[in-house]
Amino acid sequence: MSDFKVTPLDKDTDFDNLPFWDVVIIGAGPAGLAAGLTTAHRGLTTLVIEAKGEPGGQPQFLYAEKKIIDIPGFPDGITGEELSERTFRQAREALVQFRFQEELTDIEETIETGKDEPLKRVVTTKGSYLCRKVILACGLLHYPRKLPVLDALEAKQVHYKVPRVNDYDGENVVVVGGGDSALDAAVMALQRGAQVQVFVRKEHPAGKAKSVERIQELGGEILGKTEIESAQLVVGRIVLQTNSGREIVTDHVIVQIGFLSAKETFQRLNVALSDDGSISIDPYYETSRKGIFAVGDVHGDIKLIVVAWAEGIQAAIYAFKEITSPYWLNERRLHDHKLALIGEKVSRAAAEVHRPN
Repeated sequence: MSDFKVTPLDKDTDFDNLPFWDVVIIGAGPAGLAAGLTTAHRGLTTLVIEAKGEPGGQPQFLYAEKKIIDIPGFPDGITGEELSERTFRQAREALVQFRFQEELTDIEETIETGKDEPLKRVVTTKGSYLCRKVILACGLLHYPRKLPVLDALEAKQVHYKVPRVNDYDGENVVVVGGGDSALDAAVMALQRGAQVQVFVRKEHPAGKAKSVERIQELGGEILGKTEIESAQLVVGRIVLQTNSGREIVTDHVIVQIGFLSAKETFQRLNVALSDDGSISIDPYYETSRKGIFAVGDVHGDIKLIVVAWAEGIQAAIYAFKEITSPYWLNERRLHDHKLALIGEKVSRAAAEVHRPN
């Protein structure tokens, strides 16, 4: 039996002309999609804002064609692309609304109200949206780090995620990076018939030893202490000059050298941060700013899809309860505080009993 009573969303609702949204979610990755699905199922008008051009977050961006095997219910694994498509379709069918290629710039407090509740204004690179609650699910990592020496080519053969190529048919591929994502990209390209060289800045890759062994088994070459010093496009192929003086001609370059941090965005939002730059939250996923929740990689240590789903659902339920029962969170915190005081009194009493005379 459901633990809530709501009026379902009407598919004929004019979402483009709402005076305000119940919930605005930042990020269409696993946590954001799960949160949106949950709030929409509870009858809340829900808008998801995504900086990229498609939903899915890291599973879609990093593992579009790779089987993810640690998700319960998929014994044979599922690709990031399929998982993202399924979750997105489910959210759309629940009447979650989406805006793509919009990046969050600020969340402002306003004097405007909706249903007797103060509204916030979510400001993006393309507009602004009034809402009652905000859930940050944009992840700690926004965009892949890029190599200016390659970007200057403006070549379609330079990729910052594994391209959807089913058969490289003997083409040459250079993978730049030594982490797990880079090694996974190298294995994938080798399995599709590519001749692969991996450029690692340090002496040895930082990724899994099994991935290194697999690359070598498939005939790939790993070049340690190797960086690109210059690059040019010659008759449709990329010519690379390395710091060792070696010239390498390749058909594709896949760059996997990490991501830019979202810390600057978080600082603009004026929310309390932890020492590692992630967002601090309370037990109800609320940040230091009332009505703004944070889930997934923006704060968590365990970066798994199922954890992101669970946090997105929990934060969505807390936001729903706060909307339908104002001050619900304050009452819960007061209850928690009373329990903590009782616990302290019991501990002190026990210490007194066992104190030697």
